[in-house]
Amino acid sequence: MDTEQPEDWDTGEMSGRVSIGSHKLWLSVHGPDRKPGDPLVIIIPGLANSTSGWAAVRRGLTAFARVLQYERSGYGESDVSTEKPTASSIAKELSLLLRNANLLPPYVVVAHSWGGILSREFLALHPKDIIGMIFIEANQERTLDVLDWRQLALSDLLIGVNSSDVTGISQNHKLTDEEWRIYEDTKGTEKHQRQAALEFAEYPNSFSVLKSKSQLHRASPFLGDHPVYVIRGNNKADFEKLLKAGLARGNGGGAKQAEFEEILGTWDEKDQTLQSEILLLSSRSRYIKTEKSGHNIHLTEPELIVESVSWVLSHSNKNVK
Repeated sequence: MDTEQPEDWDTGEMSGRVSIGSHKLWLSVHGPDRKPGDPLVIIIPGLANSTSGWAAVRRGLTAFARVLQYERSGYGESDVSTEKPTASSIAKELSLLLRNANLLPPYVVVAHSWGGILSREFLALHPKDIIGMIFIEANQERTLDVLDWRQLALSDLLIGVNSSDVTGISQNHKLTDEEWRIYEDTKGTEKHQRQAALEFAEYPNSFSVLKSKSQLHRASPFLGDHPVYVIRGNNKADFEKLLKAGLARGNGGGAKQAEFEEILGTWDEKDQTLQSEILLLSSRSRYIKTEKSGHNIHLTEPELIVESVSWVLSHSNKNVK
């Protein structure tokens, strides 16, 4: 469905494409009908990722929350944008989508990985409209300075390794068979891969841009007492499995293996520090660590994210300030 005229996106379950002026973005809404003042939960996936991987999370949330999923420009049924996918431009497009769909605040934002950066650019645009945030394995402004995961993920040691199979995502995800097929098929399209490459190109620059906004280490927390919830996975274990699989394929060792293992040696300490710092956004926060999942907690333990949203909603005053 292409929506040319305003629809009531606050009632019923529906999906479609809405114009943001320059092009159209796809969105869907599920969950209880929304009354004025009721929070809208917005899901922001990570780098190079479609919202299709969040189906299990959505199913859990709709028992008690109104949920918005959308595809960024270039993904799924959303049009390709002529603009570069910088974090700030992505946040502006989300703002336009909400405005043109007449989806008013308050908002609760659920952000994964690079979505941590995107969500905080959105926060910079809507500091009075967000009443809670959930960060899952999220990036923050110092991530690449302290723990540049690309040194591992893009290592020659991992050539030919199927990460979903090796890390157990293929076996342990909580999607239905049909949802998994859609998720895998979507990632494999040429359109998706082109957009993913564009996001990867813009990814490094987004950290200094967010840092310049000085949202952390303020005298008064940026979000005040609106709750923040951080979920950290066992990403180190994933990379250990990937390294083992790469070596088994004969991808070499030597200096590259030593460098890989050196990074893993300090991974947990650095990762905990980085993700814990996100809690500084609010005077009301919670942090949990799961050992059962790696980076993609939304696929393997969606119930943790459902619980986090429930906690945020129960600790929120549900009013924008």
